[in-house]
Amino acid sequence: MSDVVEPCFRLHPYQRQVLRDIIREVSSPEARVVAHLPTGAGKTRIAAHAASHLLNRRDDESSLLVWLASTEELCEQAAGQLSLAWKHLGQREIAVHRYWGQSRIDLHVIESGFLVTGLAKLRSAGNQDNTLLAHLASRVAGLIFDEAHQAVANTYEHIVEQLCSHRPPLIGLTATPGRTADFAADDWQLAEMFRRKKVSIDSDGYDNPVTFLIQNGYLADPNVRQIRFESDDELDTAPAGTDYGEAALRALGENERRRLKILRLVKESSERHARILVFCPSVDCAHLCADDLTRQGIESDVVTTRTANDERAAAISAFKTDDSRRRVLFNYGVLTTGFDAPKTSCVVIARPTTSLVLFSQMMGRAMRGPRARGNRRATILTVVDTNLPGFASVAEAFTNWEKLWTQD
Repeated sequence: MSDVVEPCFRLHPYQRQVLRDIIREVSSPEARVVAHLPTGAGKTRIAAHAASHLLNRRDDESSLLVWLASTEELCEQAAGQLSLAWKHLGQREIAVHRYWGQSRIDLHVIESGFLVTGLAKLRSAGNQDNTLLAHLASRVAGLIFDEAHQAVANTYEHIVEQLCSHRPPLIGLTATPGRTADFAADDWQLAEMFRRKKVSIDSDGYDNPVTFLIQNGYLADPNVRQIRFESDDELDTAPAGTDYGEAALRALGENERRRLKILRLVKESSERHARILVFCPSVDCAHLCADDLTRQGIESDVVTTRTANDERAAAISAFKTDDSRRRVLFNYGVLTTGFDAPKTSCVVIARPTTSLVLFSQMMGRAMRGPRARGNRRATILTVVDTNLPGFASVAEAFTNWEKLWTQD
């Protein structure tokens, strides 16, 4: 007689392969590695396994696994996955310390466990207390940097190097292992920071990891369509190495003809998609679109950086429900990372960007496949009109930075 034992924090076969590769890379002193997986492939879940492994191998009662993230959504997602992982993988009782937003804890006296912290909050605390990062560094069993392409930003690089002063393993997580599409100095600096060590999905027999994930049902098969707008108010080309500023985007959002065209596009899409996420060029544009669509009988909400926390939580919760009602979520400046709504099958990118990283993040919101509780197909409608590489293909965007990590 045989009993089948179901794991409570399971990984798909490709996720187990990536986890094995991460653990192999961080087995040596001062090890650093980037885990490069497409949005929707389970980076956080894999990293929660790796974090539990690193904390388990440190037997002292003062050790900390530090998880760095730039947004509250990413922090919340990480804390949830770490709690779940440790419940099934942990070898002793530990604490999950949440340090982002309005949370108040004394980092000098926290117990052993996971410290999930917002980058801006930790940077501010370090600026106020110049002994803090050194104190934490002496206890770090491992450091995980979510959205690792941000690690070389001037505001964050100091945090990473301070926390790594005692040579703990450093694991980066990203779908875009570069900062610009055209290999600027920051891109090379990022590869050097992680010792040019990168692991990804073994996609032998397929063109690339994205193709593997789509053909095996882990990611949705995307239909990327550019929508042309004829207008006298299109943006001028952004200066090299920069993205469009808020003033320029706000002006574009005030173009009434353009806004009405977006609304028609969203309404038409709602006949085929139950969950639509729209990235608007401004806060005002997002609110006007939501109000108009609500009057037309389609449930619509808005989330921006100005949205109160309780309103934000309610809007996101409603969007994530499994009911059959059509729902549209308009947003500006948020929901590009740490937002997991698997039923989202259509994304409308109604804000232009020169950033391949940002563009990839927006596309990825609709990419959960049927084996990840998502959809077999996804529609990405974009008003971005650019000749930069990768702006029309999820696979091209994913592989854009390979030469950074393969050259000697």
